[in-house]
Amino acid sequence: FASLAGPVAKGHDVVFCCTDGERIGGIRLLIARASPHYERMYLGGTESAIVEPDLDFSSAAHRAMLGQLHAMGNAVLPAKIEVRLELLSLAAKVRTGGGGGDGGGEEVAARVLERCKRGVVDSLCADNCLTVLL
Repeated sequence: FASLAGPVAKGHDVVFCCTDGERIGGIRLLIARASPHYERMYLGGTESAIVEPDLDFSSAAHRAMLGQLHAMGNAVLPAKIEVRLELLSLAAKVRTGGGGGDGGGEEVAARVLERCKRGVVDSLCADNCLTVLL
């Protein structure tokens, strides 16, 4: 399901308009099921939604998060460590901004958070250690 998030296409009923101009499409039902945070913040109602995502994060981080939400936290993590770090921060923000719902969304955010932590640690090497720590 992660591949369902991406360039806006037929079937997308949510569009994230990022500050760099990228538009990322998604499916409301999958996002709302995976994230009470996004459901409360952006997806109330039944009409298609145009969303201005969190300005603190790049479109790459939002694209990765939407992929994770569509796949219930089991999508492939971004290859670039910088995007993994952003996804880690975004997942932490989504998780702490949550509450309500049936707990499924917080479980997804927690799964993404834990996978990102492990992914960042596994990616550490002598060449990138200082960059990651700073």
